[in-house]
Amino acid sequence: MDSRARGSVDWLRYFILGVDEVGVIAVVGGDGTILRTTHLLKDADTPVMTIRYGKRGFLADVPPHDYALAIDRLLSGRYVLHEYMRLLVQAEGVSDAPYALNDAVLITSSEFRGKVCRLRVMKHHQGGVPERVLGAVGDGVIVATPVGSTAYSLAAGGPIVDPLMKAIIITPLAPISLCSKPVVLPDDVKIIIEIRRDSYPVELYVDGILVSRLEPGISASVSRAPKPARIVRFFAEDYYSKVFERCL
Repeated sequence: MDSRARGSVDWLRYFILGVDEVGVIAVVGGDGTILRTTHLLKDADTPVMTIRYGKRGFLADVPPHDYALAIDRLLSGRYVLHEYMRLLVQAEGVSDAPYALNDAVLITSSEFRGKVCRLRVMKHHQGGVPERVLGAVGDGVIVATPVGSTAYSLAAGGPIVDPLMKAIIITPLAPISLCSKPVVLPDDVKIIIEIRRDSYPVELYVDGILVSRLEPGISASVSRAPKPARIVRFFAEDYYSKVFERCL
């Protein structure tokens, strides 16, 4: 008898993310796997449930031994759906950058590692004029979401921001000026990062993936993406417990 006739799941069926209609995607892995899945989803509204199976698993809330409990709660509707803002990154010659759930990073090109890049960071409200936020002379700059505030940005001296807030965090990377400090801005502004003509080239990374090399004179913009990442949560949020576990 065909297994499907008995009402069981056809595990051999394949789906294309963002194309086929899927109710929920179960991601088994660490943070990198979750980030790559959200990249593949692009503008799709499909929720993601996260089962931790990796060293970090900061974004995942289901321990490996609780996967059956999580599936039971999913089927019975006992869960909370969180929407985490992402970032849209645009620049000359960049047409397919994924939405950033953690961060977008401009850093000195590997060809010139050890040299400083010179960046001018501005914010732009719709209908207004760009306003200078900071000058970043050093290794580069990180533009992070609240979820990403505990990733690379935190390691570089940035603030911890609650993941359910709507904000954009700018953190200079190894600045040579004592006046270059992290800045937190509202999520309705566009961040414009100009690579000064007297700078070395920089590389653009989105959630740790190299997207493009940007030459002096080019500007990149970072703004709130039109679609958030939709993550299914089954257990009480232990966000800060996870953060402080790193201090042990």
